[in-house]
Amino acid sequence: MKTVLSMLAMGTALIATSAMAQDTTGTVNITGSVAPKCLVVPGAGSTFDRTVALGELAGTDGKMRTNLEADFNAAAVTARVVCTTAAPTISVNADAITAQTATAVAGYDNSIDFTANVAVTTTTGPAGPFANDSAAAAGADTVIGGRVANNGSDNIAITATNFRTNTINDLLAADPVYTGKITVVIKPGA
Repeated sequence: MKTVLSMLAMGTALIATSAMAQDTTGTVNITGSVAPKCLVVPGAGSTFDRTVALGELAGTDGKMRTNLEADFNAAAVTARVVCTTAAPTISVNADAITAQTATAVAGYDNSIDFTANVAVTTTTGPAGPFANDSAAAAGADTVIGGRVANNGSDNIAITATNFRTNTINDLLAADPVYTGKITVVIKPGA
């Protein structure tokens, strides 16, 4: 009888143990987000600055030098910009190269107009050029047409063409400082 009771007690213990051994599952959900943004790399900044010093703008005859385009483009102005979005936009604005103090009178010019051109490398190839002439209003935001390439290389190339004075015979007014600029704005887009 002791043996039967002992076996009965062991069976009850086994049933109780298996009823208590249940698996429990917990879930930890992980969430996050990536904001739409564009940035200059390296450094994750929001601006890039380059300077192209053209030196003397007038030739020996006092008129605008004819090789300004070649000199500007020889500077190879490039940058690396990346965006987290698939449809970033670009706008380009060229400001004429203008004398700081000299004024223009008949036969003289105190500014040089030009066209700024920006080419963008995307993940599917080249886009652009996106252009703006300094004699025109600033360019509007334009969809680049793809993700900006993130391949470790510069993906923005800026050139300038069509340098000119108001008339071909204008002499440039003497001034120690002429300045102009090209502004490129790349936004995340929609």
